[in-house]
Amino acid sequence: MLDMLNVSFELENFQPLDLEEIEKEAGDLPEDTVKAIQLFNKALEDIKSGNEDIAIIQLKKAISLYPSFFEAMNLLGICYYAAGKEDAARSAFKQVIDADDSGLKAMQYLNKMDGLVEQTDSGSVNNKRKSSKSSKGSRSSKEGGLFSEWVAKGLKAEDNSIYGLKYIAGILIGVLIMGLIWYMVPTNKSLFTITKEENIIKDPELENQINQLNSRIEKLEQDLDNKKEENLKLMESFGVYKDWVARLKQAEEIYNEGKYIEAAELMMNQQGTAVPDDLKGTYDSLWDQIRLKAANQYYNDGNKTYNGNTARDIGVYRTALEQYETAIALIDADSVTYKAALYYQAGKAAARCNELEKAVELFEYVADEFPNSSYSSYSISRLKEIESGSEISGN
Repeated sequence: MLDMLNVSFELENFQPLDLEEIEKEAGDLPEDTVKAIQLFNKALEDIKSGNEDIAIIQLKKAISLYPSFFEAMNLLGICYYAAGKEDAARSAFKQVIDADDSGLKAMQYLNKMDGLVEQTDSGSVNNKRKSSKSSKGSRSSKEGGLFSEWVAKGLKAEDNSIYGLKYIAGILIGVLIMGLIWYMVPTNKSLFTITKEENIIKDPELENQINQLNSRIEKLEQDLDNKKEENLKLMESFGVYKDWVARLKQAEEIYNEGKYIEAAELMMNQQGTAVPDDLKGTYDSLWDQIRLKAANQYYNDGNKTYNGNTARDIGVYRTALEQYETAIALIDADSVTYKAALYYQAGKAAARCNELEKAVELFEYVADEFPNSSYSSYSISRLKEIESGSEISGN
């Protein structure tokens, strides 16, 4: 079965969220929600630029800040699919379906991946709709035909003429009897008279006791419903808490084994649930350790990829750039000793794969933020080379 999910086509359905317009309608948003929307918009730019790994990092962080951000989960699934991680894409879409009663878009993505929904483009939308309508029409026609056949069979006349005579005779006799009754009964009287007895003696004390009992029963039923709801919430909270304890323990074990990237991915994959308040301090402390180690690993991997590209293959330089950018995203606003070198190497990789606008942005960052470092003078030299239209020097 062929995969029918067209990433370029699906991305056209995602648009950046206008934060200013949202706050104008809904009022001031929580800081975490604002940050999540900003990360979503940045991820949308990255995926449309072909930087799936960076977009994945941004979206995971957005979902960790706003666990009910289902549009971000859908986009995360698209990014996974674009990066060749089909199992992860399916998992992301299923999380939306499980968590959101209106997860229709995620269900459509899964169907497209399985080839169950015909991929459409601007020229084939009508064909899909016609095919769908034809299929529904055929089924409706078949069901309607069966129903009509059943009705016709029930109304079909008996072949034996004797049965026909019996039916006619029965109808005539019924008409005669009704006419006779109508003639015998006066027009100003009904056939049946119902008399309502009003002489029932009411006991006020008994009625009061009954009313009190009914009130107590209603209160007990309400209390029981409330307890059921509380128990369900407690069970759900306990399940989430238990899952997070296990996840943090697993992440710490992986981190201690030196698998920093895998640990970071586990911490960011929150599966639509927020970190319980009691575990927030543990999560933040462990996350700060893991993400900085993971960033350093991505930086070293990027150097290996870049320096090992003796054939100067553009595709290899682009892989190195993605590794550098992932490290930059994980570092965020933190200060690390290799930050100037990281941005400088990322600028060289961008220039080598002809992403000159991005290269200029990275070199300018180094020159502005680290003016006293040697990387600042290196970056200024590379900027002059790009400005002159010549290839950057060095390896």
